[in-house]
Amino acid sequence: MTHIYHRIFDQFRVFDSEGVSREDDFEGTAQWLESPGCLFQRNNFILDRMIRSEGMIKAGLFVTIVLKGSGQGGPHRDVTRFRYSENSIVVMALRKPQLWSGEASGGVRMFAAGLAFPKASIDRLGLQREFLELFSSAESDEFVVTLKAPPRILAMATEMLSPTLDGRAEELLLSAHAMEILARVISIAGERASMEMAGDHKQRRLRAIRDAIDADLRRPWKVSQLAREAGISRRSFNTHFRRAFGVSASEYLRTRRLESARDAIIEQGISINEAAYLAGYGNPANFATAFRKHFGYAPSRCRPSN
Repeated sequence: MTHIYHRIFDQFRVFDSEGVSREDDFEGTAQWLESPGCLFQRNNFILDRMIRSEGMIKAGLFVTIVLKGSGQGGPHRDVTRFRYSENSIVVMALRKPQLWSGEASGGVRMFAAGLAFPKASIDRLGLQREFLELFSSAESDEFVVTLKAPPRILAMATEMLSPTLDGRAEELLLSAHAMEILARVISIAGERASMEMAGDHKQRRLRAIRDAIDADLRRPWKVSQLAREAGISRRSFNTHFRRAFGVSASEYLRTRRLESARDAIIEQGISINEAAYLAGYGNPANFATAFRKHFGYAPSRCRPSN
């Protein structure tokens, strides 16, 4: 029997931190929607341990609407990998098949809707031109962007994840929302692609700043310093950074520090005090408050003994 994921992958595997296969767990929450012709992945659970996925993904448009949770993924080339967090949309367009991988840490509540539109569905819906305009040049094979999710898209994703209808009525509702999300996302992504082409040099500098932050989370970064290194005025730096990555530079740094601390608690078993230091907090109580506000649960829940 053909696996449902073969509609979007030539090869794939999903496994946890112990190397145990988890494809069947996720297949149970996946559904093919004949109209508009896409795979809908319903993610509404708490991950019991780190989950990784990898494979050869087919050409198409891939949209993930994240209401709760965090993780990373994308094509294997570092420049186009993305991170996702709460109330964000990740859009990935591939002109041809690509090696892909992703991961999410254990202990994380995932509440996210994934929609995968194969290239054949894009063409059948008459969106070939809009799809091709996402790529910066004829030689470019991938487009990846993370955006702050508009309220309308968040509302549709919420209803898709927790539908109030059933049977054929539910299927019609899911199809209608998937179609509208596709129309809205390809329009938003097209606007972003145009901006990136116009300011590609500036985008590269912003990516370099983001990569520098990721490489040294403990460094006491200041917005004025980041703006200077990007060659952008301090007044407009956060605006440009938010447009590029969906959050301000300070929000990005805070989120990455908290994610790094959480991963260290889970994977290395460090203490809460050590995690607070890793995240740049001098007071563990302030760290615990920020952690709970961001993830929705106390850092102590991440410890292996719990």
